[in-house]
Amino acid sequence: MFGLTIMTVWLFGISIMDMKKQKVPLWMLVIGGGLTLMVLAYEAVNNNVGYIHILQGMLPGGILLLAAAATKKAGYGDGIVLLYLGMVSGKSFLLMGISLFFISVYSIILLVFRKAGRDYTIPYLPFLAVSWMIVVYP
Repeated sequence: MFGLTIMTVWLFGISIMDMKKQKVPLWMLVIGGGLTLMVLAYEAVNNNVGYIHILQGMLPGGILLLAAAATKKAGYGDGIVLLYLGMVSGKSFLLMGISLFFISVYSIILLVFRKAGRDYTIPYLPFLAVSWMIVVYP
């Protein structure tokens, strides 16, 4: 539980940076990677994690990274953060689904009220943070 709390604090910090600058700083990704390794090491010592669990959690983050490379529309930082969260929680498909639902509702609202157009960019990490709170702390 302590590891999930640390990841939550990190996720909200990086989400705020994503909202303000529309970029994810590399040093925050490095910190997140270190936190992820610490949480996984703790869980491995307590026999609470398996390799299949970690690999399944990495799949949506890997898909988002491939989409970022192919389209240049998604951010690499978003994929890396989803990769980390999936490794720790194992619920990355649920995280990605809920966050995409929220961002699509937000996008529809912006389009209906003509506050944004086709080229408007929306930061993904705040929606991922909200879905993290829903999935990890029900």
